[in-house]
Amino acid sequence: MSWFKKILLGLIILAGLIGTLKDYKDFGLFGALGLFIIFLLTTTFLWQWASGRLPEITKLQAIFILLASAIASVFVINMAIAGNLHVDLMEVMRVTITHNPLFYLLLCVVAWVKVGIWQWLFSGVQVEESQPI
Repeated sequence: MSWFKKILLGLIILAGLIGTLKDYKDFGLFGALGLFIIFLLTTTFLWQWASGRLPEITKLQAIFILLASAIASVFVINMAIAGNLHVDLMEVMRVTITHNPLFYLLLCVVAWVKVGIWQWLFSGVQVEESQPI
């Protein structure tokens, strides 16, 4: 992996970590902890998949896995909002879906782009690991 890709990967991971620190302020300990766990699992999955350690998982399956993690993140955020505002979770979910449906389409695009970026970042690693010593 080139130094440019290493720096870019580090910045992507650092941005995610900083985002989870911001989540503590916005969603409290429970919300931030849930989002941090999802971030760790997603990052670990992407690292393993993009480096070629999960060859049975196709790109489309990786996108669906990221979409599942995004849905889990939205659910954790909605739970945190409902808890902080002392309102019904179903009401929070109804409001977020009806007032911002484009957000859910955006999740699909982001998952596709994220998988592509990680695949590109680790493209040289896959080739290096597959060559015999």
